Amino acid sequence: MSSVAKQLKFLNKISSTTKQAQILLDATKYSGVKLTFQVENHHGHMGARKFWREYLPTLQFYNPNFRIDVIRIKNENTKFAGVPCTLEIVSNEDKVIKHIDMRNKTDDIIMKEFLEKVEHEPVPEESLVKV
Repeated sequence: MSSVAKQLKFLNKISSTTKQAQILLDATKYSGVKLTFQVENHHGHMGARKFWREYLPTLQFYNPNFRIDVIRIKNENTKFAGVPCTLEIVSNEDKVIKHIDMRNKTDDIIMKEFLEKVEHEPVPEESLVKV
């Protein structure tokens, strides 16, 4: 597959394939999100990593001013499960207004909880980008 074809496939994945994340957020209420999870997938952090990879690019694509801060913590001690696995929704005043514990949840469940906690509208069908 050529590099152009790979880029088109990636752009379509971000813009038109990930349906749940095709939303418009109220920019007057939310400035961004802050994800904190460990680099390794053990201790219930795999869903957080998949949420970051699968849903956040689409959310960013349709909300370009929405800030996404990701803090990945390297945990050398595989027996220690104390690394946080959280998603914090940040207001325009840089205050955390909503919190989601992502530990031991799938990426789909995390996205569902995110949608329940934020005011949003689906992107109109005519505004969806497909190349």
